[in-house]
Amino acid sequence: MTRDPEKKRRPLSLIWYLIGFIALIIGIVVAASLAVSYLQAQEEVARDYAILRNNTENNAIESVWLVNKGLELIDEDLNPPMERSLALFAKAYAQSGNDPSRMNLSGIRDQIAPAFAGTVNLYIFSEDGVLEHSTLPEVQGIDFRQYPDFYRSLTRIRLGEEFAADPVVRSVQNASDTSVKGTLRKFAYLPSPDHRYVLEIGLESPEFADIRSRLSYQEMAKRLKAINPDLLGIRVYDFNGNVAAQEGETAPSGQQYAEMAIRNRTGYAVPDAAGGTLIRYLFVDLRDPKAASDTSVVVELRYSNARLDAALASLVSRYLLIGLCAILMGIVLAYAAFRKLTGSISAIVLDVEQVAGGDLSHTIRSVNTAEFAQLESGINTMIRKIMAYTEELERKKAELQVAADIQTAFLPKDIPRPAGFDLAAASIPAREVGGDFYDVFTQGDGKYALVIADVAGKGVPASLFMALSRTAVRIVSRWEKTAQSVVNGSNTIFIKDSGSTSFVSVFYAILNGDTRQLTYVNAGHNPPILRRAGGTIEELEPTGPVIGLVDEPGYRERQVTLSPGDVLVMFTDGVTEAINRNEEMFSDERLRAVVQESHALTAAEIVSTIQRAVDSFCGNAPQFDDMTIMVLKVE
Repeated sequence: MTRDPEKKRRPLSLIWYLIGFIALIIGIVVAASLAVSYLQAQEEVARDYAILRNNTENNAIESVWLVNKGLELIDEDLNPPMERSLALFAKAYAQSGNDPSRMNLSGIRDQIAPAFAGTVNLYIFSEDGVLEHSTLPEVQGIDFRQYPDFYRSLTRIRLGEEFAADPVVRSVQNASDTSVKGTLRKFAYLPSPDHRYVLEIGLESPEFADIRSRLSYQEMAKRLKAINPDLLGIRVYDFNGNVAAQEGETAPSGQQYAEMAIRNRTGYAVPDAAGGTLIRYLFVDLRDPKAASDTSVVVELRYSNARLDAALASLVSRYLLIGLCAILMGIVLAYAAFRKLTGSISAIVLDVEQVAGGDLSHTIRSVNTAEFAQLESGINTMIRKIMAYTEELERKKAELQVAADIQTAFLPKDIPRPAGFDLAAASIPAREVGGDFYDVFTQGDGKYALVIADVAGKGVPASLFMALSRTAVRIVSRWEKTAQSVVNGSNTIFIKDSGSTSFVSVFYAILNGDTRQLTYVNAGHNPPILRRAGGTIEELEPTGPVIGLVDEPGYRERQVTLSPGDVLVMFTDGVTEAINRNEEMFSDERLRAVVQESHALTAAEIVSTIQRAVDSFCGNAPQFDDMTIMVLKVE
């Protein structure tokens, strides 16, 4: 029998040389070691993190109790004089023939008021929960049945015999107040002798706010956040759903869960897999059965899973290293088989090194096994694609540079300088092109338009909307001469042309060089900093929403008068929100400090000083957002 010569020349498959040795090592070491050990270690790490979270939540609940107890001890000092005053109130009620309409509440209040350091008001609730009589006109007539918990407490007090007192709580301001965000007051209650009404005394004192600033949930939140490195943020809600304290990065939609916890008097856990966080809502029951108002709170704790994920990733790396050692052992055992292939491997390595060195025209030489022959074809195909992709990338890079040059041309080359003023500006995009821009142009009669704007987003999309918004402002300003009409007209054009797919924050001001009046509209932009010659700092707050958000935004104009030595710093959020390696923002406070220190310099020097301060703060961290600064100084 003769052998087929073609069959003898057919390349052998590499898998037959290695499958026996590598399969044995990988099967025993990797499968057994990684599967069992990793699962055990993962369980232990997860348990440790769960214990830390549990301790944090226990500390939060205990801290809330301690803060509340401290406030109660302070509030209780007012209970005895309030109880005596209610006795006088009840006596006057009896003397009126049990008819509140015949009572002189103002006179009774004047008789009681000297016993307290603060403002005293009297209230009379009917059995229907309606505030029928009061020395505070704006609350008279409120139906407290819209607050079921409070109404049930009023009914219990009215039908009972005992004096009752609330701690210092927020009060209802008027009939339209459904969120209970009014003044801090201390309330006390006593049923009328005939049990038809509830008599109430309310005490308002500026000391209440001072006491709560010393015994506050805010300090508790800061302490807990400092203890637990996984705690991103803490927020405390009072029983009416108002935020009593907040620290760090809190949940953007925590209000609904807090209200659910208050309504059901229980806690919730809300995992956010996409954001890598876990949010816990703890209901702390502080209800005093003797009080009319409920002082219970909900504590929102937002945890980051980053450290847990990093620990698990470290476990994966560790056990992958074990697997790598097993693979190396297999390679040692298969060394004899590899010797048959070293010639082919070396040839391929040399060819790949030559390609990696930049010679993309070099092709991989042919080898004598089926697998490496397929690899040769694949690498050669990959090289051809890399060459094509490189050419395309260079072309796009050139186009992007042209776009950057065009965008730079949009910025004014020579800034007009009003007589008696020093003006300078600079813009640094985060990428080749950006969404910030500034503009300065004359409007005749000694007036100049100052514009600084920030388009949402970065890169090419933001640059396109930047061109649109700048063009809109320029066009509208040709026929509209007031800041309000220019911004309104620009908003209309931007919405029609952009299709409401983006928005722009704009600060548009008209400077009258003769009168030094600055008339401006702030459309959702960062408030410019006005450093007065005397050293005080003002902020030109927004007078309407961003451009591109609503059809009829209702922008309003405001005016400020500038004096010699005043410095106005206009900027985009790329300045104050610049982030360093520690994820800290440059912040408005640091910017104000730089302005205070450099106010005596020229406008251009102030711009440069701010840029250097931001660069120094960020260090080698990449620029996060476009950064634009404009400085106007009165000479």
